[in-house]
Amino acid sequence: MDLRGQKALVLGALGRAGSAIARKLGEEGAAVMLCARRQAEVEALTARLRDADLEVDFVTADVRDQQQVAAAVDGTVERLGRIDVLVNCFSYDHMRRFVDDEEKHWDKVFAVNQKGVMFACQEALRHMIPQRYGRIITLTSDSAKIGATMETAQSGAKAAVVAFSKSLAREMARHEITVNTVCLGPTSASADPPPGLSSDGWAAFMRLIPFRRPARPEEVATLAAFLAMRDASFITGQAISVSGGLTMG
Repeated sequence: MDLRGQKALVLGALGRAGSAIARKLGEEGAAVMLCARRQAEVEALTARLRDADLEVDFVTADVRDQQQVAAAVDGTVERLGRIDVLVNCFSYDHMRRFVDDEEKHWDKVFAVNQKGVMFACQEALRHMIPQRYGRIITLTSDSAKIGATMETAQSGAKAAVVAFSKSLAREMARHEITVNTVCLGPTSASADPPPGLSSDGWAAFMRLIPFRRPARPEEVATLAAFLAMRDASFITGQAISVSGGLTMG
């Protein structure tokens, strides 16, 4: 993959997939701006990637605040010269049975997962449209396609992101801007169960995946980097799963 000359902003760069995507974009030649809420951690990640001879910098922002998102985008353009690629890697999940759920939890899920994407896309497009070029890639969840027990809020928000991205792809095609989503199943650098899930529960979940394992963060990053390429110019409005066959089609 060739991303030489591309200027990218990765929002939510501290997550497993986000940090892997930032590294992969840099390795393929892009200049990358990292963005997260926690300054000390994103600064440390920036230092590690610079130690690997990658061209990276960082800004901080809370994606629930449009002014902060606008400042992050503007800061990217100021430091890198423009913004060609926007990757939305941030997410907030909330697990609770629907009948026991509360409005305040839904408000946060939708503020991060849906409105955060809206803010990021709107601010980036202010720069992408005049230059008639852009790649927007948003990580979401396979729960957007199939739902998930105890994740009604998250599944609803993620499905909204997929529909939003498809609609935006239609609007942006005339500006030579592609918009795609990457739908994740379980993603982990380790085969161990995540916190809060028993070994038996994790093993049962893995049996639903034909490959019998979670995705590795670098496997997600490879797809994101492909979609970010200039040559991926005729792929838009797609919701592509990286879930080992958990969902198909």
